[in-house]
Amino acid sequence: MKTSSWPIRSLLPLSGLVLFIALWQMLSGLYNHVIIPSPVEVVRSFCSLAVSGELWEQGRQSIARGLAGFGLAVGVGTPLGLLIGLNPVAASLFRPAVVVLQVTPLISWLLLAMIWIGFSGVPVFIVFVTTVPLIVINVFQGVNGIDRQLLQMASIFRISKARVIQEIYLPQVAPYLMAGVSNALGVTWKAVAMAEFLSVQTGIGASMAVARINLETAGLFAWTASLIGLGLVTDRLLSYLTRRKLSHWM
Repeated sequence: MKTSSWPIRSLLPLSGLVLFIALWQMLSGLYNHVIIPSPVEVVRSFCSLAVSGELWEQGRQSIARGLAGFGLAVGVGTPLGLLIGLNPVAASLFRPAVVVLQVTPLISWLLLAMIWIGFSGVPVFIVFVTTVPLIVINVFQGVNGIDRQLLQMASIFRISKARVIQEIYLPQVAPYLMAGVSNALGVTWKAVAMAEFLSVQTGIGASMAVARINLETAGLFAWTASLIGLGLVTDRLLSYLTRRKLSHWM
């Protein structure tokens, strides 16, 4: 039974993709290519950007900015989440600030960043302020979810702090941290593209702005596809690292 149903399960995603492309092709025939370009036009535009080197150059700029802001968020958010989870005084001090970061509209951060740090630093700043709350909150929840009985037993048997961290804290917090990192990584590419769209002249977001101005809708679709691909690739890499490198903590 399982053997006979395997081809059907494998073909379902492919069938969905074929249906989507067919529907897209049909809609492109009903509207002007400026409104909805055909799949062929988008592929042609994507290939043209890749061959000219523009795709790689602009993508490199966005990747560098996105990873810089994301790295800062992980570097700041992880210890801050631990501190808030372990120290009630720190929780009272920092949790309101984290909530403010999380609920403040993105457009407000964009405009403030332009005033505070200038246009060139806006993408990194925007990625940081939009992703660091995700890291902090997930790490904090991981610390709160630690089995207190295990900590009491460790205290009774006078287990060293290093072993407590390695054998109790890390296994319990790691899944929450990786969930936060995964969510933050997904937000990173959206945030960096939006910031580049409004603040700088290089990167995928800036290239999307140029395509919009020139009514190059196929190019806009191609740049969007590159962002989607970037998100999928980084998500797969993170999943690989989680399974292979961090499995002893998960």
